[in-house]
Amino acid sequence: MAAKPLMHNGFPALAAIALTALLAGCGGGEERSATTPAKPAGSPSATPGAAPVDDADAKLANAVATGKTAAGVDLKYDVPAKPEPAKEFEIELAFLPRLPADALEVEVTGIPGLEVLGGGAHRFENVTPGDRHVARVRLRAEKQGLYYVGVAARMVTQVQTDARSFSVPVVVGVPAASEKPAVEKDAAGEAIEPLPATETGRPQP
Repeated sequence: MAAKPLMHNGFPALAAIALTALLAGCGGGEERSATTPAKPAGSPSATPGAAPVDDADAKLANAVATGKTAAGVDLKYDVPAKPEPAKEFEIELAFLPRLPADALEVEVTGIPGLEVLGGGAHRFENVTPGDRHVARVRLRAEKQGLYYVGVAARMVTQVQTDARSFSVPVVVGVPAASEKPAVEKDAAGEAIEPLPATETGRPQP
């Protein structure tokens, strides 16, 4: 026996409601796409000042600027390998200019106990904002401890030369922690608490 078509008094109303919702949903989607277009997957953030995802300098440390100057260049640095006493090691300096210049001159200096073996002077021509200029410097420290590498960056133009100084900290070896003096104990093994010294003398007549 052939099946009879399903007839229900509420069917036309339900169909009309469903059609209205579908049309409303499509219209809303068109409105959203017209006002806020979808961002392609994997595209970098458009927030001003935000670093790109693949920024090569994101993992580098910021060098500390010393002195008052308005030279438009920043410095980041990295120490690829752990420096050891009396052994040569390398640091990477990344200069990031914020203003154009005919040239960027770099001078690297050490301090007593820290010797610059190579890469102490660099010059980069035709500097523009957004560039990345890398200088690699070879150094050697006499013994373990905390050292500071001095970096001078000069932005040279036909009008003037602006300089900016930076200080790059480098830890060589494992600096020994300060040792506490041994605690003096009595015969029973108890710690003897030192008392403040007092002046004694023969009373005056």
